[in-house]
This record gives sequence, structure tokens and C-alpha cells, in this order.
Amino acid sequence: MKSGLQSVAQVISEMETILSNYLTAQEIEQLTTPWRQHNQVSLQMVQQCLLDTFTQYPKLRVHKAVIRKQFWAASMETDVLLNQKKDDASPERDTDTAVSALVKAFHAVMLSLGNKLKAHDRQQLFTSMHQMVAEERTLKAHYVNMEAYLQDDCPAVPDNAHVLNNIVQLAYVCLCDIEGPVEADNIFYNVQESTKAQHDNDVVAQLF
Repeated sequence: MKSGLQSVAQVISEMETILSNYLTAQEIEQLTTPWRQHNQVSLQMVQQCLLDTFTQYPKLRVHKAVIRKQFWAASMETDVLLNQKKDDASPERDTDTAVSALVKAFHAVMLSLGNKLKAHDRQQLFTSMHQMVAEERTLKAHYVNMEAYLQDDCPAVPDNAHVLNNIVQLAYVCLCDIEGPVEADNIFYNVQESTKAQHDNDVVAQLF
């Protein structure tokens, strides 16, 4: 929990730096204070931060695409730095069952996501994700062939909840660019609920 709280504080600090290009110090403090109540960095946390930002300060909507990408980059990079040493030092999981549950849930999320999109959007999503995962060094997942999902195949992925969570966050960023934030939220909610219906909720929660 301690590292989780530290991670939240550092991510919010990065977000405040981003917002300093647009808002006064007082406006930033008023906006970000409620965010510190989160106990860990998650997809829901970043979504809430973005929603608060554009709801309370409509003038920032013209910069929505830039701010959104910068917020997601801050959440992924900061969290990776905090967990890098722990991830590298962690032994293999105790049982194949635990690994299988996590990886199966991740594949279910990706396949469900693809099935909810039109063919063109599906192609664009996984092609963009393939390029971004390969280029994103903080993910430590260069070898993941995201385009395999276009053929409904399940590529080899790291049995690492932290890395898979970041890839799911990256999927959300790409989907926002393709479908827009509102539709992306709806799609992700439906994907999360359908995955929970077939997989252990605690395992699914690690991905979102």
C-alpha cells in the first residue's frame, strides 16, 4: 500500500506539471486535491482525472488530445519506475494456474475489445497498439505481437500483471483516438463486465 500511495502522489505531481501549462497554481491545487484519495494508479483513476479536468475547465477541451496522452504517459512511466526493481527481482509465480488465469483474462479482454469494433477500426486499433507496444520501452514487452489478435490468435505475453495492465491502458488511449473518449468508455465498460462474467473478478481487476 505504501508504494501504491507513493505512486499516486508521483503521478499526480506529473499531471500537475502538465496542467501548469494551462492553469494557475490555485486552479491546479483545487482540481488535483480530490485525486489524492486514490490508493493506487489505475485505469479508473486516470479516467476520473481526465473527466474532472475537462468538466471543471472546459477551456482545456481544445487541448484534450495532448493532455490525455500526456496523462497516460505519466501514469505508465511513473508506475513502471516504482515497480521496475520489484518486477525484475520477483520470482516466477508459484503456480501455473495463477499465471494462466491472468494471461487468459488478458487475452479475453483483447479479443472482446476487437469483437466490439468494426473491421476497419479493429485493424487500426491492433496495428496502432502493435507499433506503440514495440516502441514503449517502459512496458518491457517489445516481443508482444498485438497484430495476432486480428486473426483471433493469442500471442505470447508476459505473465506480469503490471505490464499487462499498462498494455490495457495503452489500448484505451488508442481506442480514444479511434472512437472518441465517450464511446471508448462505453466499450471498455462492456469489455470489463463481459470479462468478469467469465473470469475471476480479482484477476480481471489487476488488468484495469
